[in-house]
Amino acid sequence: MPLAAINGTQLFHLEIGSGPPLLVMHGGLGVDHSQFREWLDPLGDAFRLVYYDHRGNGRSGRPPLTTLTLAQLADDADALRAHLGHEKIAVLGHSYGGCVALQYALRYPGHVARLLLVGTTAAWDYPDELAADLQRRSPSAEVVAAFLDVPADDAEFARAQKLVAATLGFRAFDPERVEDLFASTIWSAAACARSRELMAECDVAARLGEIAAPTLILGGRHDFFCPPSQAARLHRGIRRSELVLFERSGHYPFVEEPAAFQHAVRTWIAGDT
Repeated sequence: MPLAAINGTQLFHLEIGSGPPLLVMHGGLGVDHSQFREWLDPLGDAFRLVYYDHRGNGRSGRPPLTTLTLAQLADDADALRAHLGHEKIAVLGHSYGGCVALQYALRYPGHVARLLLVGTTAAWDYPDELAADLQRRSPSAEVVAAFLDVPADDAEFARAQKLVAATLGFRAFDPERVEDLFASTIWSAAACARSRELMAECDVAARLGEIAAPTLILGGRHDFFCPPSQAARLHRGIRRSELVLFERSGHYPFVEEPAAFQHAVRTWIAGDT
């Protein structure tokens, strides 16, 4: 299992494909890189995909949770870039991983070749919009509880997260697709709980204008967690950005519309080179 000694812990990483390197940041926190493999591996003919698990997540080390901060996650990513010998690297972040990607782009602008932001936000500051959408969707009390609370037990956390993903993550209820998505996931309830504590620190809305890297923003029209309004805010704030919304997707457009997602990435690469 490929592990790199990074900043006092070990980071699992896996490289697939050829071409310019693309560092893939998973969200959660509490999940891992494996959710991307089936749907992003086909982009291995355009990028050298560098999948990895954040500290405290997946197959990576379990240092003290106090070391799990947004700044440290960005520092880990840059240390991994250096470990792999790349001067610059493209970065893809999904959901909470997009928050890490934004932190990385702001802390290490000279090392970011491109930025791809998928189903993410510049700040978790829209509770009224979430509450209104939750009321409209009218999920069961069990789903609401699973969304709001993080169980301490990893197995219970996995069950709760799958329920939330199946009910709120996709355009339509789809438990079978969720089982595929998380088939190889190593869960960490502790990492998820820690990420909830850090959500207020994710706010970079006022700094989006500092991002100079070419940026592709990819969102789902039916994304509950990071709705189109948040993709639009990213697009307004980042000068060199393009926005693609997938009309039949929720929070996981790379899963729900894989061909369209891959086509959008390839088209953007071709137009930006």
